[in-house]
Amino acid sequence: MDNFLNSNLLISIITFLVGSFAIYLYIKQKIDHEKDAAKLILQEIRYAEQQIRSFKVVGSYPLADKLLPTNSWHKNIHLFVRKLKETEIDLISRFYSNSAYLDIVISKISDKRNDLLIPVNIPPLQTNPQSLPIVPPIAKLPQDITTFELNSNKILNEVSQKIEFIYNTPAVGKLREIAEKRRFFIL
Repeated sequence: MDNFLNSNLLISIITFLVGSFAIYLYIKQKIDHEKDAAKLILQEIRYAEQQIRSFKVVGSYPLADKLLPTNSWHKNIHLFVRKLKETEIDLISRFYSNSAYLDIVISKISDKRNDLLIPVNIPPLQTNPQSLPIVPPIAKLPQDITTFELNSNKILNEVSQKIEFIYNTPAVGKLREIAEKRRFFIL
């Protein structure tokens, strides 16, 4: 009878330890995933703000670069719903929404520019200068020439000007705390 009780007690202790270790690993993995998502979101916000600041100085976006190469906020927003206030979530979501819209406009501009035909260097005709026809002088151009601007450039400018930089706000500060928080577990 003692052998039976000792073996059951030993099995119970081992089962408890294995179960506790499995729960520990699950919680640690969940926390690590949350920290990694927060770090990635911080990096995306910093990079997008850097690109927008550059646009405000230079006046154009590089067509080969996206503001949000990966959109981690919308994939991981559920991780931060309990840790951020509604207004903080709205602030970050608005920033991501505007940046994603700018990416779409930049992509459309790039597509249009890729579709443009450009002249290829054609060798000049070999002609005798004495046989060239006399060209009448160019007529005077009217002074009221209308200039055109692409509507997409106007959209880029409007949206870029209204984007609120959020990297140094309390909302992103909370994400920074989540990303940097150290947690220690004792079994």
